[in-house]
Amino acid sequence: MRLHAPSFPALVAEATRAFAELVPTLLREGGEAQGGEWREFLIEAPDRAARLVGWLNEVIYLAEADQWLPVEVAVSERDSTMVARARGVTLGAPFVLVKAATLHGASVRRLPEGLEAEVTLDV
Repeated sequence: MRLHAPSFPALVAEATRAFAELVPTLLREGGEAQGGEWREFLIEAPDRAARLVGWLNEVIYLAEADQWLPVEVAVSERDSTMVARARGVTLGAPFVLVKAATLHGASVRRLPEGLEAEVTLDV
């Protein structure tokens, strides 16, 4: 996954959207809206790349175990902690194509126009 965004919260939202594109439409057709309820997640990691990988692993787990896919996310950061609030859709079946996001080669780099991230997904 190679992502670009103007800020880290926007980068996390873009990663969430990109992962959602991997979920087959067939699974989403049976899904229903989560009723607008927000779920809150705490990701602690020493750097932004590790926090992004941690978030993606949470999303991967939710898609498989809870059959829930976040489609909207709001992020705040403080020191080594990221708080993500998300709402999403219930899937019609577990999504198990992606096993994990890996730290190997993961990066978040500042560019003149914002941030660029690279994360490898293990399938």
